[in-house]
Amino acid sequence: MQGFVIWGAFTVGVAAFCVWRPNGARVFLGLFFGAMGLGIHGALIATNPQRYVDFAADAPWPIYRDIGMWLTEPNPLAFGIFMLTFETATAALILSRGRAAKLGLLTAILFLLGITPLGLEEVPNVVLAAGMAFLLTQDFPTDVWTMLRRRRRRRRPETTALPQHRAAAATKETR
Repeated sequence: MQGFVIWGAFTVGVAAFCVWRPNGARVFLGLFFGAMGLGIHGALIATNPQRYVDFAADAPWPIYRDIGMWLTEPNPLAFGIFMLTFETATAALILSRGRAAKLGLLTAILFLLGITPLGLEEVPNVVLAAGMAFLLTQDFPTDVWTMLRRRRRRRRPETTALPQHRAAAATKETR
């Protein structure tokens, strides 16, 4: 129950962030999906791929349990690598621009809704999916990499003046 409350509070906060600051929320969600893909799945692949089978076996709905076991039991490591790739690619799409960003958001929404029946702790996924659905109504004409480059360029001070020793040398040459 504690996981449900913590994840529920997180999803409510992120859903509100989606409405309050859509572009900031998109960046956060892209980084979040990337961290989940690389961090969670990377750790499971490295330490205990069998956990995928255990998670599937614990699904409360028989249909989800059967599908989960069918997907994970033959090769938990391959399933983990697929999940790492899937979530990381979804993150890259979310951080893109235009249709690619919307495709990433839609993919993430469907993923969140698809895993919701796996347990009580996943039920707040619906709230996060709703916040992300709001993002589908927004335009994202710029990818995150371009946004970062522009921001860095604006913060870099313009140094058009020559340093003191070069200015003196240039003055001597023109005489």
